[in-house]
Parts: sequence; structure tokens; C-alpha cells
Amino acid sequence: MELQNLTPIEPRTIKANVLEILRQSIIDGSLAPGTEFNQAQIAERLGISRGPVREAMAQLEQEGLIESTPYKVVVITRMTRRYVEELYSVRIALEELAVERAIERITDEHLAYFNEIIEEMRRAARRDDKTRMLDLDLHFHEYLLQIADHHLALKLWRVVEVGVRRCLHTRHKIYTFLDEVVGSHPTLVTALAERNLELARIALNEHIMESLSHILVNLPPDDASEEA
Repeated sequence: MELQNLTPIEPRTIKANVLEILRQSIIDGSLAPGTEFNQAQIAERLGISRGPVREAMAQLEQEGLIESTPYKVVVITRMTRRYVEELYSVRIALEELAVERAIERITDEHLAYFNEIIEEMRRAARRDDKTRMLDLDLHFHEYLLQIADHHLALKLWRVVEVGVRRCLHTRHKIYTFLDEVVGSHPTLVTALAERNLELARIALNEHIMESLSHILVNLPPDDASEEA
């Protein structure tokens, strides 16, 4: 397990930060897929007791970032084709629901904020700031869920979002030009502004399926990834 990128944290910030530190380390690959999630080594590297690491494990497992093997060893999950396809099938269901509800509730203020996000995405692209672009991309979609005013859907999105972030972290690295990430976001906002549900659905589906195809094309068949 690669632990060099983990740095000690202050005891007073343990509860607030340990889960996010471990989650981000899995997403960015510092804790590599397929390797053992070793509580003792991680706790030692972070300079904390095993308790906070153990407490974080339940959430990480719920988010699909770690899993228990038949031999009772906990490992960092691999990003398999099946995992990505299942994740995106849930994602598209949640966002289609969000579009249907948001189109009835959206205001000029909401639309203006969407456009602010898009402009900031373009600025991030010009700076080649992949981290900022990823945050903005996901914020755009969470904001759509917020406008939809469906509490359970928003809670489910925040669980799914962790897996989507992991996928997009990989996807954004393959672009030659980051402005490609802006993609069909403006088309979706235009459709929402026009209260055109059909166009909004088309724009959303094209956007999500394009993202899915970019991710899958860079993944080996599941049997190959499991043998690696």
C-alpha cells in the first residue's frame, strides 16, 4: 500500500477530517485499488489511533470504496466496468428525476447561478485546473438535485457522488483540453430556461452517456482487471 502521500493530522481535527482524507486518498489513487486497507499502517501514518480509521470504514464501505473479502481482509475496491455501469445507471435515474422536478421549480436566480458555475468551469479549463474543474462539475449536478427539492434523492446523490467523483477524477485526466468537460452543460441550462423537458432530458442523457463512454473505453474487461 502506497502511504507516502498521507500526512499526519492534528488530534483536534480527527473527527472532522479523517474520513475525507481517506476518501480522497482512495479517489486520487494514493491508496491503490486492490490493496489491503490496513488500519494499523494508516493510523500510524496519520499519527492517530485506530479508532477514527475504524469508524471511517463503515462509511467508505457504504460508498463502495472499500470491501471485505471472503478471507476477512478489507481491500480498496477496483473501478470495474460493472461498478461504473451500475453507478451510472443510478446516477442517470436520480438526475432524470431531478430534471423533471427542477424544470417546474427553477427561477432566474437558479439559472444565473448555473451560468456562473459554467463560466467558472471555463476559467478552470483555461488554467488547466483539473481539481477545480472536478469540483465545479459535481457542484453543477448537485445544485440540480437541490433545485429539485427531493430530500431522499439528494441524500442518495451524495452517496453516489463519491463514486462519480472517483470516475471523473480518472476521466478528466484523459482530456487534452479541459474545456471539453464543459460539454453540454450550457445546453442543459438552456433547456431548463426554456422549460423544455424533452430537450433537457436529451441534453442530460447525452452528457451522462458521453461521460460513461469516456470512462469505460479506458477500463479493461472485468475478468482482466480482476486478474491484474
